[in-house]
Order: sequence, then structure tokens, then C-alpha cells
Amino acid sequence: MAHEVKNPLNAMTIHLELLKQKLGRPDAMKHVDVITHEIYRLDEVVVGFLKFARPDELKLRPVNLPDLIADVATSVRVEAERSSVSMRVECSAGVHAINADPGMLRQAVLNLALNACQAMPNGGSLRIACRTSRHLVEVDVEDTGVGIPPDDLSRIFDLYFTTKEKGSGIGLSMVYRIVQLHGGEVEVQSTPGRGTRFRLIFPQA
Repeated sequence: MAHEVKNPLNAMTIHLELLKQKLGRPDAMKHVDVITHEIYRLDEVVVGFLKFARPDELKLRPVNLPDLIADVATSVRVEAERSSVSMRVECSAGVHAINADPGMLRQAVLNLALNACQAMPNGGSLRIACRTSRHLVEVDVEDTGVGIPPDDLSRIFDLYFTTKEKGSGIGLSMVYRIVQLHGGEVEVQSTPGRGTRFRLIFPQA
């Protein structure tokens, strides 16, 4: 079903590019750009559905979480600075490794960190931490942003559910799916106006 939607989208994108080359009027180009943008948004939804329904095969190996989180922090830093968000990383060197697909795990933590920055449009604080707790390893992504309304908390991991004007509703669903595939759990605590903390919990390697 998703492929049957994606193939026409690809065809429309190609023909829109050809049409843009033939149109010279600025007012016409404006409408073409809007259509192009909406096609890309729809394509993102379809791709997200495909990844959610048929995720890539896990390539498990021992993953050093402090190194992975340091890499995520580097990727997030530009977005954090743009939003006047101060970021700190709290990972001790003694955190146990976990068996994980490093690419998938990085994507999950990165999604949460970027979401956190977007939840603080007027600045704030982002904390990314990892620790060993008994036989488990925990990763926290915590912000001082707008928070999540209580009525929405039970729905935030539903595919396509979003409260953002231009959100696809895929990011948190993928986070939840990735953690599930690793035999882990996701906990979330949020207070409107004060912030949100996501905690990813994994078994030790």
C-alpha cells in the first residue's frame, strides 16, 4: 500500500521539476513551490511508515553510550545554539555498554534531543545523560521547554500523532519502535510550562 502511494509521488516530483523549468512567471512558481513542499512532506510520511512497519534489520554490537551521546551532542549543538539552548552531557566513563544497533540508537537519541530544542523556542536547558542502574542502562533526554499536556501524554508515541504545526508525527513513534526492538522501555515525565524528561531503559550487554 505504501509503495503504491510512493511511486506516484516520485513521478509527480519529477514532473514538477520539469514544469518549474518551463514556467517563468514568479506567481506561478510560488504555487509550484507549495505543491513541491507538500509532496516532500507526504513522501516523508510514507517513508516513515515504511521504516516503522518494516524497520531495517538490527546490526547488534556492544555500544559505548558516552561516545554515542557525545556524537549526538555534536550534531545537536548548532540547533541548540540557534534556539539559545544551553546543553550539558552527563555520562560517566563507567557506564556499561549495551548490545545495540549504533545507527538506530543514535537516531533515537538524536530525535529526542532535536525535539527538546524545538520545545524551547525562547531558550532553555537541555540535559543528555546516561548511567548504569543495577542491571540496566538508562539514557535521559531532559528539557526545560513547554512541556506536554497531560491529555496528550498517552498518545505521543502513536504514529502520525503530532501537536506541531508542521510535524509529521513520525519521530517519537520511531524512537519508541527502536527502543522496543532493543528490548528496552521508554518512560516520559512532563509538566506543562516546566519541561519534559524522556528516559530510555536498556538491558546491559
